Amino acid sequence: MNSKNDFASLLEESFKKRKSLEIGALHDVKIITIKNDYIFIQTINGNIKGILSSSEQDDEHKFEIGKIYPAYFLREDSGEYYFTTALADDEITEETLELAYDKEIPVLGQFGIESKNNSGYEVKLGDYNAVCAYSQIDPVLKSGIITGKKFKFIVQEINSKSKKIFLSQKKISDKEKELKKEILKAELKEGSFVNCTIKSIHKFGLIVDMNGMDALVPASESSFKKNVDLEKEFKIGERVHGKILALDWKENKFSVSLKDSSNDPWIKKVPFKEGDILSAKIDSIKPFGLFIKLDEHFHGLVPNKETGLGNKLNPGSQFKVGEIVEVFVTEVNPEKKQIALSIEKAKEAKDKLDFQNYVSNNKEESVSSFGLLLKKSLKK
Repeated sequence: MNSKNDFASLLEESFKKRKSLEIGALHDVKIITIKNDYIFIQTINGNIKGILSSSEQDDEHKFEIGKIYPAYFLREDSGEYYFTTALADDEITEETLELAYDKEIPVLGQFGIESKNNSGYEVKLGDYNAVCAYSQIDPVLKSGIITGKKFKFIVQEINSKSKKIFLSQKKISDKEKELKKEILKAELKEGSFVNCTIKSIHKFGLIVDMNGMDALVPASESSFKKNVDLEKEFKIGERVHGKILALDWKENKFSVSLKDSSNDPWIKKVPFKEGDILSAKIDSIKPFGLFIKLDEHFHGLVPNKETGLGNKLNPGSQFKVGEIVEVFVTEVNPEKKQIALSIEKAKEAKDKLDFQNYVSNNKEESVSSFGLLLKKSLKK
């Protein structure tokens, strides 16, 4: 009976691995080692070891060892598994372009000159020439110089008759903004305080950058002064500190007040420090981790990798909102107004303390030589 169960389990594992290695399948991968020609990675779910081409990184697009990135499976060759975060240089072929179009795999291209018909920019994709229309470029990029710079694109169309390739850079930007928006929805609350940068000044108020989102500071909420001249009072690029008045995620409309920033708890002494072990309640569960309510004013984030779940990606399967957990404070960042936490490190620290108490409560004669060495190590 056990052998049948073992066989069924192995068959299921084999099926899962085959499915995860379908060409174009998306994975979260961790960077293990960076070499001159290749970047060695490992998938988070499945622990499959693979390779990225070093052509996918340059001065503007660098990978960091230990960080997690989304990557697509490309092929198996002589027992090696090849992945990509964005097809680049020699990886861009007629076959991979079709795959990129079908699976929306990003491609790394370089903006060239504006096209002759003035409809967009020429883009160099390895040995191929493509076009990115003005309407498919992020408005933020249009205001700067983009010629000669590399960006990620989505292949929008491949016209086999005219042999033209049409790209969208805006689709990549929109996806990144949506991901950031989901994270901010969990972090930002009405009444919380934020640091912003002034983007433009108008009679009706200030447009500010609030963690990558545009927000309005109404003229009436910009200062306690009456009939304030905003252009004299503020400067474009200036950093300001404000309180969130309203968050409308459906309409993407956000407003901030600069009048009440003195009540920001982050301005005062933060009651937590790195190394603290706390018992606190899970406030919300997100795909990327757990938000923990430390007190009435402060929340912290336990990223998935610090939950202690190993390769189980869904924290909702093991934790519940309202559950009390012990967390270790790994970082307090007043500038970003972020507190990083770890459930795994809290458990490790508690285990060490339990052992230390055990050793100290016993006479040294009764402790083994290994125990004595470990005790000295703990004291250090």
